[in-house]
Amino acid sequence: MMLKGCRLLAAATAASAIFIAPHTAAQQPNSENSEDYREGYRAGYDDGFQRGYQKGLRESGGVAVAPVPAAPPGPPPRSTGPITISRAVYNNGGSRMCDATRWAARMANGRATATLEVSNSMCGDPAPGDRKSLDVTYVCGTIAKTATAYEHRSLYLDCSP
Repeated sequence: MMLKGCRLLAAATAASAIFIAPHTAAQQPNSENSEDYREGYRAGYDDGFQRGYQKGLRESGGVAVAPVPAAPPGPPPRSTGPITISRAVYNNGGSRMCDATRWAARMANGRATATLEVSNSMCGDPAPGDRKSLDVTYVCGTIAKTATAYEHRSLYLDCSP
């Protein structure tokens, strides 16, 4: 049985039932719309803030201390020093590859900048008919860098200050 505007509480037996009329917003003592509720909420908020502030003063020796802003990070280290090739691999993105480290080192070691032409002449064709790339890891002074270029493209390595 449904009655509009009433809630039904079922008792232990199905035969007995109690009907309770709902509260309206004006009748609810803790309604968020009531003035008493808002005043109590605000007083509780202010009290909690004041207690936390006093605790902070006690723990800091009685002096209100503003947080010191963190210094901005410095510039990244300069990549100075000559190019030193660590590793160069010419591959098809899978298991077919050849080691082009010696070739890349002959072309770039000791220079500030170098341009390498990526082709099968570096160490042969590890995967005929597949798209290949040259992946180079090199060091500029103390900074490690990587560079990649596809076959028939130029790879630019830079250690200039």
